[in-house]
Amino acid sequence: MPERLVKTLLIGLDGATYDILDPLVSEGVMPNLGRLMEGGSRGILRSTMHPLTPPAWATLMTGRSPGNHGVFDFIRVDRTNSTPTYTLTTSADLKVPTIWQIASEAGMRVTTLNYPTMFPAKPIDGVVIPGYVPWSYLGRAIYPRETYKMLKEEGVFKAREMSTDWQHERKAVQGLAENDLQDWVQFHITRERRWFEITLKLMERVPSELTSVLFDGVDRIQHLCYHLIDPATRGDYTSQSSVRARDLALQYFRDVDNYIAQMVAKAGDQASVIIASDHGFTRSGARIFYANSWLESLGLLKWKPDVPFDNQGRVALDENTEATTLIDWGPTKAYALSSSSNAIFIRVASEDDPDGVPPEQYEAFRDDLISKLKSLVDSASGKPVVRDVFTREMAFPGTESARAPDLTLQMADYSFLSVLRADEPVKDRKIPYATHHPDGVIIASGPAIKSSGRVEPMRIVDVAPTVLYSLGLDIPSSFEGRVGTDLFDPAYVATHVPEISDTAGKESGTDSSETLSGDAEEQIRARLKALGYL
Repeated sequence: MPERLVKTLLIGLDGATYDILDPLVSEGVMPNLGRLMEGGSRGILRSTMHPLTPPAWATLMTGRSPGNHGVFDFIRVDRTNSTPTYTLTTSADLKVPTIWQIASEAGMRVTTLNYPTMFPAKPIDGVVIPGYVPWSYLGRAIYPRETYKMLKEEGVFKAREMSTDWQHERKAVQGLAENDLQDWVQFHITRERRWFEITLKLMERVPSELTSVLFDGVDRIQHLCYHLIDPATRGDYTSQSSVRARDLALQYFRDVDNYIAQMVAKAGDQASVIIASDHGFTRSGARIFYANSWLESLGLLKWKPDVPFDNQGRVALDENTEATTLIDWGPTKAYALSSSSNAIFIRVASEDDPDGVPPEQYEAFRDDLISKLKSLVDSASGKPVVRDVFTREMAFPGTESARAPDLTLQMADYSFLSVLRADEPVKDRKIPYATHHPDGVIIASGPAIKSSGRVEPMRIVDVAPTVLYSLGLDIPSSFEGRVGTDLFDPAYVATHVPEISDTAGKESGTDSSETLSGDAEEQIRARLKALGYL
């Protein structure tokens, strides 16, 4: 068997933003990343319309937008009955092949680690360890099965340290006090080390032409510690607990920088290195929009009896019971179900649900709701609450558009809305918090990459064709993005013209029969709750 060499190393940094990375490079916290940027190319990577982890990473992995790949949120909402329900998004919701499958089909070995919407793993020539799987299930989630045994024997697979302390993370939906942030950051320091050790071990034992790992602690730490590491605000927090949490957060970034250097060295000097984020990050505003309470004020939603007002600045319950314990569905016509989607769903009358909005009134009802949202002003600041509102046809055009939320909100401060009840539609945020921003990062380095290059903003849908191009593979004609040729040396592009194929990726399967157990799904829901996404 010929020796396998890494052709492309794809490193995901969940939520990475130049607003944080550039200062850390300048301060010497991330010198290795600085050298990669100096010797390669970099640019802004524009996320999906709603910059959220599952649809954005799914877009990066498939070269298709959410309206075509079918992933819109951490959850899949079922609205066929009078009471909406939801289940967690899985690989079965991805309706198109991933670059992992396409590269494997083309005869290359692939390693992909810690990406969402990858469980159950779809067979490839290589290794899949999905992200967002609870520790008790993670060993069984690895593909192929024998890889789990090898990693255990090598002493690098430690499932408890790779997953989440549910009780600790549950607090994060309300935010953590400064003196609790140290444990939060330390957990992610340990967790990232485990993923790095597994990546390096697989690069040694079963090297793959396409090797990829996602470090998602960047997102987790920035949500709660952005104010401590952002140069614009870090000097405002001088308590002993704040300083210690900041020092640990900086240590996290030093560690990731070191991991990047070691993986790049292991890949070899002939490999292309691509670093990408699913979205960027920014500080949230000082106020929270309670969407369901606003809908109640319009007479479009009714709470169940004795639902208490939130006075803690939360976005969701600690349990997974909003659909069953909060809303009286009989008279409700519109509702928000998860904070992560920033979405409002409209009940449309049907044979199974006669109490919804009559179908012939749907567009007028929706237009009126959009108008009211756009005119909503925060009484405290006098400024708009919502930056823009998108219909599903605008936000998610494609074959799967009918499954998308009716309306997707882009908040004025890019924050997530709350689905809880409040005595006012807009209320103060209780602690410093940070949120997703549409502008992420893409950084590339290697012998085929243009040195010291700044490129025009790319779209996240462009990453998949760019990765396949770096591997020397044809680009499926079904892809919506284009190859980021500006990242590459012009002389290389002149002799390596991107080839578009009508057959590439056609044989890649998208079906999977395995599912999570009820207990495992509940653990993942608890994690997403803790992070404030549900």
